[in-house]
Amino acid sequence: MDRATILIIDHAESSSLKERLNKQPDFAVIGSTDSPDLGFTLAERHQPDLIMLNVDMPGNRGPSVAEVLALEFPMSSLILTTNSDSKRVLHLALQVGAKDVVNLPIEDEKLFRIVQRVVRQDQKRREMFSVQKKEKPQFKTVTVFSTKGGVGKSTVALNLALAIRELTGKRVAAVDLDLYSGNLALMAGVTWKRSIKDMVDEVNNLDREVVDAYCVEHPSGLKILPSPTDPDFAGFVQPEHVHKILGLLNEVFNYVVVDAPTYLHDVVLPALELSQEVVLVTTQDLASLQNLKQSIDLLARLTMRSKIRVVVNRVGYTGGLKLKDLEGELGMEVQCVIPNNEKLAVDSVNMGVPMFLAAKNSLVARRLSELAGKIVGTGDRGHQLAAVSQSGGK
Repeated sequence: MDRATILIIDHAESSSLKERLNKQPDFAVIGSTDSPDLGFTLAERHQPDLIMLNVDMPGNRGPSVAEVLALEFPMSSLILTTNSDSKRVLHLALQVGAKDVVNLPIEDEKLFRIVQRVVRQDQKRREMFSVQKKEKPQFKTVTVFSTKGGVGKSTVALNLALAIRELTGKRVAAVDLDLYSGNLALMAGVTWKRSIKDMVDEVNNLDREVVDAYCVEHPSGLKILPSPTDPDFAGFVQPEHVHKILGLLNEVFNYVVVDAPTYLHDVVLPALELSQEVVLVTTQDLASLQNLKQSIDLLARLTMRSKIRVVVNRVGYTGGLKLKDLEGELGMEVQCVIPNNEKLAVDSVNMGVPMFLAAKNSLVARRLSELAGKIVGTGDRGHQLAAVSQSGGK
């Protein structure tokens, strides 16, 4: 018999429960976290047999989280845990269809017996009834790239990440991979203490349960992994580090948007390889077009042409090439056209308020939303935990 997979969401006991359950050969804890939002994402990715949720959450959010988990993951059995011997929790269990309530602390033997019983009941239920699983959500990495500076690549990356976050309500991370001159966190107006260099320092100790600690959170809920504060630190970041870090981020974030540097360095290749989409940003001038064609040829040689989405930024300034001519030169359709609004772009950076949020009704914001919609697709637009998270979850 395969080991029963277990996810633990518990603000106080998760590490203890994980160690205890992992001692049993019949159980495999696929994740333990104190964050309901991260727990939801892990449940989406791994579809565990059993979810153990401590409902004693700050702000009385436990019942709402329990209800969402029960609705979104009907194929996962739910056990509620609590540190209080409360009839309220028993009533909640009946409401949401939880399989049992565990009062903490609990002895190992009793804990194992309860979990084994719930797992056996779940196996019988699966044998007796054919329950169609919901379509598994997508987990996607998107790299925003250009080999020419000054085309607004970082602006597109940051605002695209914010647009995806707003559109889906899911966990989205923006990674500043411009190791020498990245300023994604600065553009977002957030203060940060850690960067990708700190993750590299601890690369041998990294796992998916700690990666959030290296990111800074924007008020929108977007998480940002900044570039090193000192360019001298850039040399510490190696391709194998980038591969591991992006792999871990993709485990715990539904969408990872990478702002790549304006040169094809070996640290960029893992990002391009791991990405399902590569957004190439250009403007309408001849120099940008030349660089764009070179980038497309390069990605084609790396068998990545099918990943490309071309975005033309700052459309509308005098003297620019016509879009039809540009598409003809590329032999490729332009996926998004962002109008020129230099004042909005400059003001948003100076004020630390990304233009997608600063001018929600602008044509710029609408075009970014359309691009986010193309990347997300029609089947991944929001989940019910977003409302719960916005009331205090991480």
